[in-house]
Parts: sequence; structure tokens; C-alpha cells
Amino acid sequence: MTAQIMRIILSLFIIFILNACASTHENNQLPQVVKEYFDTYSQRDNFKKFMSYYADNAQFKDIIYGNSLQGKDEIKEFLNWDKGEFETLMGTKALTVTKHTYGKNTVITEGYFHTFSYYGQKLGPWLFVITLEFDSENKIIKQTDWINYTPRANFLGGKNMNEVLERKEL
Repeated sequence: MTAQIMRIILSLFIIFILNACASTHENNQLPQVVKEYFDTYSQRDNFKKFMSYYADNAQFKDIIYGNSLQGKDEIKEFLNWDKGEFETLMGTKALTVTKHTYGKNTVITEGYFHTFSYYGQKLGPWLFVITLEFDSENKIIKQTDWINYTPRANFLGGKNMNEVLERKEL
């Protein structure tokens, strides 16, 4: 009876260790997924790959504009890289990430969008904070964007906190 109990305990211990390793491995993939997501976003040349990071039931909020989108299809339509005449003006990258802060299934990313042309209008650079929440498969289930759109007169008014970036890109 004692040997049988020891086998059960040993089996449970092995299952516990394997489960812990699998959970740790899954969580350790999040920084790589986030890096690949923002690399794809920055290159802005593979929209299909970009959308593959989103879960079908993802939510998206643009706090400044007040947009609230439900589901991957609405997000795809809103972010559609094929609409507008988009062109980066300061090199080939659309954005630069300056900081990631990780939680268990969440990352808060800070950075800025480089100066670009959209429908012939020069825009940016724009500071941003983007919060991404992920499901157990490392797909985005919620995105919240805080983007400091300028020129402010075209959007909201108020102080232009992007001026430091404008001087940097000149």
C-alpha cells in the first residue's frame, strides 16, 4: 500500500512539474509575440500578418477619438492599411517603441509614430501608449490606444506634447 501511495504522489508531482513548465513556457512567449507584433506594425507592409495577432473576439478602443470596436472584422476595417495614401517620411519605419511594461497577460507599450503622409497631409510625429491584453494563446483580446494626435488644431486643441519629437526628427 505504501509503494502504491508513493507512486501516486510521484505521478502527481511529475504532472505538477510538467504543467508548471508548460505554463512558464507559454508566458515567456509573450515578449516575443509583442516584439513581432510591433515589428510588423512598424514595417507596415503585411496587414494580413498584423491582423493574425488579434483574437476573433478582440476589442479595440481609441480613447482620444472615442472609437470602440468589437471583433476582429471591425478592427480590420478600422485599421485597414490599404485605405488612404500612407507614406513614411522619416525612413522606412512607421513607429519606434521606447518601452514595454509587462504584466501577466498584459503589456503597456510606449513609443512614437514617425512623421508620415496620409492623403497628402503631413502628420506626426505622435507619442503613443498602447495597452494590449492577451488570451492564453497569446492573441490580442483587448487593445487600448492613447495617441497624441497633432496638429492639435485638427484634432482636439491643447498643448502639443509632440514638439520634442518634431525637433528630434528635423
